[in-house]
Amino acid sequence: MAEKNTVEVVIDGKIYDLSGSESETYLHEVAGYLNAKISKFKKEVRDYHNMDAELRNLLLEVNICDDLFIEREKTKKAEREMQEQERESYAAKHDLINTRMKLEEAKRKLEEAERKLALLSEREGSAG
Repeated sequence: MAEKNTVEVVIDGKIYDLSGSESETYLHEVAGYLNAKISKFKKEVRDYHNMDAELRNLLLEVNICDDLFIEREKTKKAEREMQEQERESYAAKHDLINTRMKLEEAKRKLEEAERKLALLSEREGSAG
């Protein structure tokens, strides 16, 4: 089991001990994210301070879930794009292999034609 880290963080002006197996830096980043969300709500939501604490928390939770869903969609889109690029790359590699095979066949035929030409030239030279 990973070592548990505990750090003091300030969230919405209050000090909390935040614990987890993640690094202290990560735990501070989480607290910073939450502070940014709360700060944004305070600026954008009318009468934020007059709202019931349960409603404020619910709005914050819904907003964080929205962020999560947006990031999930971005991840899915990036995964789809990566799969498409992998398919295109596979197709390009396949085309390259086919082209190389055709080139090798063309080289083989050219060498054969050159040998035949050389034989014909020798025969004509010795016949003349």
